[in-house]
Amino acid sequence: MTPVLFESFSDEHAKVLSDVFADAQWREAMASGAVETARDCLISPPATRNVFKLPAEQLTRINGQAVQDMIAAGETDPERLLAALGTWPESWPEHVPVVLSFLGLNLSLQCDMQPRCLYCNQRPCEERMSLQDWKQVVRSVAPTEGEGAYIFITGGEPLLLGEDLWGAEGLVRAATESGAACNVNTNGLALTPCAALGLVSAGLSRIHVSLDTHVPQTQDIIYCKEGRWAQVVRGLLNLQIAKALLGVEHPVIHINCVLNRLTAWEFPGFLSFLLGMKPLVDEGISRDLDMHLIPVGGQANRHLRLGAREYEHFFTKVWAAADAVFQEYQVARGLAEDQRGPLHEKVPFLSPYHRARQEGSLSEWAGRAAQGLPGALAMTRRCYVGPTQSFILPDGSQHWCGGHATSRPDPIGDVLKTSVPDNIRQHVGDMALLPGEHCRSCAGATLAINQAVEVTLRQTIAQWLAGEEPAADAETDADADEYAFE
Repeated sequence: MTPVLFESFSDEHAKVLSDVFADAQWREAMASGAVETARDCLISPPATRNVFKLPAEQLTRINGQAVQDMIAAGETDPERLLAALGTWPESWPEHVPVVLSFLGLNLSLQCDMQPRCLYCNQRPCEERMSLQDWKQVVRSVAPTEGEGAYIFITGGEPLLLGEDLWGAEGLVRAATESGAACNVNTNGLALTPCAALGLVSAGLSRIHVSLDTHVPQTQDIIYCKEGRWAQVVRGLLNLQIAKALLGVEHPVIHINCVLNRLTAWEFPGFLSFLLGMKPLVDEGISRDLDMHLIPVGGQANRHLRLGAREYEHFFTKVWAAADAVFQEYQVARGLAEDQRGPLHEKVPFLSPYHRARQEGSLSEWAGRAAQGLPGALAMTRRCYVGPTQSFILPDGSQHWCGGHATSRPDPIGDVLKTSVPDNIRQHVGDMALLPGEHCRSCAGATLAINQAVEVTLRQTIAQWLAGEEPAADAETDADADEYAFE
């Protein structure tokens, strides 16, 4: 019989959770009063700004009147109008506030994976930021009204900060209370019962846990130490138990899966493994344990990167096998035929090939991806999203995005000297140089935002040319609720 606490899971997975809940770690957490403390301090994650809509809204606020004046003067060429509407100005206009939809915080490059993962390519960086400095950064982008930014906390390993991250005075709670939905990107080793309870209690919106396969031996080769796969899976189970104990659905759990030669062929089995861990919701399929495939990066990892033919094989034969697993799961969950769909549509942003529109065939994409350029066929001519996001490194340097924080062009500022919004104001003119050579590491999800923004801008122009006023709540072709950053 399924224990009441875990009745939203399959009987098989409920038994796994029950066994973990009965062990010494959870007995100690229960005896310490950690669950009662977490319940007493429990807060819910706030809504977040729509990452797909904000860049178009900001560009329209800044350039919209000038473009409508061009149309009134007789300009009808959509490309010239798009260039005028979609280009960030040389200087930030005083009447438009700087508003962010995404803020990445790399708290530390230290990691508890020692030795480091086989494909780790973190570059060293001086660590100058204190907890109070990070809180000040969060306060600098807090909304005065409406929804806040999506704050993406990563490392290194952010859980090494302990209660400074998930405690009563920690960064996650500070971000949540400021009106920002918060995500933590972790390897999962430090997801103890107390850490899991603390993150849930602090209102964490999402958590990305790194795991590449359901095969312990393969994963432990990547982790360079035996037994680590079991530790990470135990962390996932601790999160599920903490959510059940506190009776909430946050944080949504995502799995970051690095696509590489060692694990790519195990993908269908890994998908089946994760589907078996999902909660059983009344309608549809739970978003918990959705996967996010990320091609292995860095020139030092060329030997782990799939070749062109391997990528083609993965996105045909291997993908078909995984999709068959997913179809069986949808049927087993009782979804009607009109509710079912292919894997790449029903699990948003799972695939680096499908998550953005590619200007070329699978074969052409595979050739670029084999060179370490999986986003090359999805780049827009302009970067629309840059001034609506930022990414901060442990030394305080501010970059436009996570891709730049990895490739490290000159930063746009130092948050220990100037605020995040002021750095954007002072450097918005630099957007004329983007996309550039450092944008080759642009995350696929960011490419999808740029594409969605361009579609929205074109729709706005078409409506203005037709003498219509664009709807204020016009929908994009992407669902921000399903969005997950790399």
